[in-house]
Amino acid sequence: MGEELSARDTDGHGTHTASTVAGRAVNSASLLGLANGTARGGVPSAHGVDIISLSVGGSYPRDYFQDPIAIGAFHAMKNNILTSNSAGNNGPFPGSVTSVSPWLLSVAASSIDHKFLTQIVLGNNQTYMGPSINTFDGAVHSIVYGASVPNTVNGSTSASSRTPTASILKSIEPVDIAAPNVVSFSSRGPNQITLDILKPDLTAPGVDILAAWSQDSTVTGKEGDTRIVPFNIISGTSMSCPHASGAAAYVKSFHNDWSPAAIKSALMTTATPMSPTKNNDAEFAYGSGHINPLKAVDPGLIYDAGEADYVSFLCGHGYNKMKLRIVTGNITTCSAPNNATVWDLNYPSFALSSNVSGIIVRTFYRIVTNVGLGNSTYQANIFSPSGLVVDVSPSTLVFTTVGEKQSFLVTVTATIGSQMLSGSLVWNDGVHNVTSPIVAFLS
Repeated sequence: MGEELSARDTDGHGTHTASTVAGRAVNSASLLGLANGTARGGVPSAHGVDIISLSVGGSYPRDYFQDPIAIGAFHAMKNNILTSNSAGNNGPFPGSVTSVSPWLLSVAASSIDHKFLTQIVLGNNQTYMGPSINTFDGAVHSIVYGASVPNTVNGSTSASSRTPTASILKSIEPVDIAAPNVVSFSSRGPNQITLDILKPDLTAPGVDILAAWSQDSTVTGKEGDTRIVPFNIISGTSMSCPHASGAAAYVKSFHNDWSPAAIKSALMTTATPMSPTKNNDAEFAYGSGHINPLKAVDPGLIYDAGEADYVSFLCGHGYNKMKLRIVTGNITTCSAPNNATVWDLNYPSFALSSNVSGIIVRTFYRIVTNVGLGNSTYQANIFSPSGLVVDVSPSTLVFTTVGEKQSFLVTVTATIGSQMLSGSLVWNDGVHNVTSPIVAFLS
């Protein structure tokens, strides 16, 4: 539909996201002086295909057998490749997250430690400031739609001023002490396809991101914009996704034999917890928290899973032979041995829901693999609000070798009401904190 039949990026989006993952270091990078510094991708030395970074998505969540991204990510997982996918830009509406399959990493978008503010100076010297990016410095413009502005002495027009003007100053870059926060446009949970799989999985920087830009496009791509630049600043879960992809590739570089689920688990359980008071949608906004690549290299324990586990999950989801084969691409069928509940999928987070208020009880079966110290003892620490009772059995896990597996049960009793209840399970050995969110909510 009007697009060039060429691999050349005529839009800029693909260049921006690819350079965020693996772009080489460039000094004095900026958007016409804004965000000046060194730009570098997460893993400039990356080669081969170990991670797929997918900054695309639909406008609404689809069941797995109807979702080409979910199907493609399943086949990537079968080939030991993790798919990192943007959560969507339809927030803050509940249930707007579109990246929902459990075998891929769903990434929300959060703010960075700087923000861009632009000041407007009216002709009467009144000033207003708000968040925006403006590369032009001090140009004076006529306010042409004056009919909507009262002709008052204190306003931007007055009896003595029939030609109101405003000067728009170049943006400034103050430190954002509140960061990171999940941005409003980032799509929210709950997961509309499988309520008891928490999505998004985590959040990463996705607001005002400077990265490389195609010089076959302009800054905005709009008619009349003649600014051709090598770097641009844009926002979206398309920008947060490659941050997570780079982090995943970074972890993979240390642990080449880890499965996609292992890498995903490491990123989720080491994510920095975020504040539900600053993010009203809590885990539905940020999942396990804000990504921390350095900690993810040494998570201590991992929740691993593979093709057979996801097939059992789909069978428990009620899939028949046809739906299952659309996803898996083979002749796998469901039977009693491979039919598991959603609460038995070895996922690094815990979610339970009910469509009516009252008390519900769910039991989750989990297996963790020791990837930390050979001899280590982990204690379960529970953090939960009133109305959420969590029991872990056993509450102590003793490991003697790296690669050893231990299983445990988590029984959650939740008094479901109008507000989501959120807590966490943290396995601690004195060195590692293996953190998993626990959420209970009215669906």
